Amino acid sequence: MAPTIEVLQAGPAATDSELALAKSLGLPLTDRPEADFILQINDHALELRATGKDSPGPLRVDFSDPKFARRADESLKKQNLGKAIGLKTLPSPRVLDATAGLGADAYLMAMAGCSVTLLERSPIVAALLQDGLDRGLSRGLNRAAQRESEASATALTNGLRRMQLLQTDFMEFPAPSGDYDVVYLDPMFPTDARSARSKKPMYVLQQLLVSDQDAQEEAGLLEKARKIAVRRVVVKRARLSPLVPGPEPDIQFKGSSSRFDVYLTGSG
Repeated sequence: MAPTIEVLQAGPAATDSELALAKSLGLPLTDRPEADFILQINDHALELRATGKDSPGPLRVDFSDPKFARRADESLKKQNLGKAIGLKTLPSPRVLDATAGLGADAYLMAMAGCSVTLLERSPIVAALLQDGLDRGLSRGLNRAAQRESEASATALTNGLRRMQLLQTDFMEFPAPSGDYDVVYLDPMFPTDARSARSKKPMYVLQQLLVSDQDAQEEAGLLEKARKIAVRRVVVKRARLSPLVPGPEPDIQFKGSSSRFDVYLTGSG
């Protein structure tokens, strides 16, 4: 059963932003929420909050978060993600992130110089992600104009400009063969409740997008990705998750909690 979602009206009268948000997503606007999830505009940022008992706090996309900066400052070539997408042999690949989610990996790829097209089929998740991109770009431009940490502000701005978000389903996306060097897939692999709850974004998204993907659908994603990618398809999985049904990966890069299965489609 699909969860219910409402837009929360913060004051006695709805703001233009709240009205526009509810209209764009086709959601009810209320000041007395009764739904499973609430979307709200708080401190100029879009937030998603689960209303159930013991649910974690609000979720928002914030690319200026120090945790992103720390990872982006590290050489992606030395990380499993960078190795998987082939940065050693192709410094600035054109990447299609076919299941973007909240955009964390796409952001790291863009900050490393990749041109990244992000696809997200959930209108709710896409709205959160677009809000994060817009705020991050605005903040970077403001900081650069004020010459506050100008180098890092410029890097953030340039990275976000290399990210283009489309709210669409990958399986319906008419991607011409040859447009993307790498197709990146991060299907929402199952995690146990304790592990998911410890990672707020994963827990909230799994509750929101319950039963959103299955093995058969993942196989379809991989099959289409292999037809599109010029060089390789990269599938992110939990370290012990089964392979996506289909051919065996050519290369695997394993970390402590996740792994990257690489399927070569051309020059590697």
